[in-house]
Amino acid sequence: MASAYVARRVLAASVVAAAAFLLALAAHADLRYRVVLLRPAVTDDVTVDALARVQGELTAAGFEVSTLPRDPGVDVRTALETSGRELEPIATFAIVRDGDTAEIWVCDRIAGKSVIQRVRLDAPAAAGEPSGSAVLAVRAVEVLRASLAHYWLAASTRRARPAAQADAGDGVPVAPVVATFATAGFGLEAAIGWLESAGAVGPVWQPIVRASYGGGHGWAVRVSFGGLGSNASLNAGDIGSASIEQQLGALEIARGFRAGRRIQLLATLGAGGYRARIAGTGAAPPYVGRDSDEWSLLTVGGGGLIVTLVPHVALVAEVQALLTWPHTVVRLGGTEAGSTGWPSLLLSAGVLATL
Repeated sequence: MASAYVARRVLAASVVAAAAFLLALAAHADLRYRVVLLRPAVTDDVTVDALARVQGELTAAGFEVSTLPRDPGVDVRTALETSGRELEPIATFAIVRDGDTAEIWVCDRIAGKSVIQRVRLDAPAAAGEPSGSAVLAVRAVEVLRASLAHYWLAASTRRARPAAQADAGDGVPVAPVVATFATAGFGLEAAIGWLESAGAVGPVWQPIVRASYGGGHGWAVRVSFGGLGSNASLNAGDIGSASIEQQLGALEIARGFRAGRRIQLLATLGAGGYRARIAGTGAAPPYVGRDSDEWSLLTVGGGGLIVTLVPHVALVAEVQALLTWPHTVVRLGGTEAGSTGWPSLLLSAGVLATL
């Protein structure tokens, strides 16, 4: 009994630690929208003007922009890959001027790739044509948009807030941009779960399928099924052994947080059923194996993170605590060898698609 009590305390502490980690990660999620601009040691009017315009475009798009000096003793690629690490930027940007040409560098720090484009800065042939700095700024923004396309939309959405309708210049009303939840609409999730029971019953892997429907205010209802994965096993040496197949299903209420953000929080609470199919094997007479099929009421609750990859597709990571009523006890030779569901911990990671 003492060992089971200690195991339950350890499992409860693991749940709290995992939840704290998820909340801390979400609290720092906004830093993933920061872009660092590297300012050369020697500047000219064209480069300065272009960098200012690029900074304005990034800020207007919802990015956080930091400007740092570029070390002239370090090559451009190394500077792009290492500068501003403490700021945790998603990308770094630099312009390298060489006479009538300039190189535009964009380093995606998350994907670990760099894009380079060369631009000619010939003087305008006639009055009214764009200046070299304007041409450079336009091309630089185009390169940034192409290189950071999967962040650009997310940053713009993150910055958006519900607003009252406003009239356009031609008198046509413009609908406000409303930040959405990743749980909105019909959703289908395919995940892999790791189920751990307190006590002697070891962990198992399970495929998990979840179907959900959510509204525009962050609330959603979902149905979850898990099972058909690996079996847990217990062994009592000369007495015998048992193989435990676990299946579960639950109806849950989910609540999303941080609408419009690339990384959103999720909280879940629900109830359902739990099934344990136990196949016993006796080691030798007089021990004879018996099979049993045990059903229990299941309660489940937890939280997680939803990370949007592209519109309507996201990665989901969750940690949930499970309790069964009553919990299933496995006995070998009349002695309790292990139990399931009091409590259990379910970790899962999967892909969510919504319509």
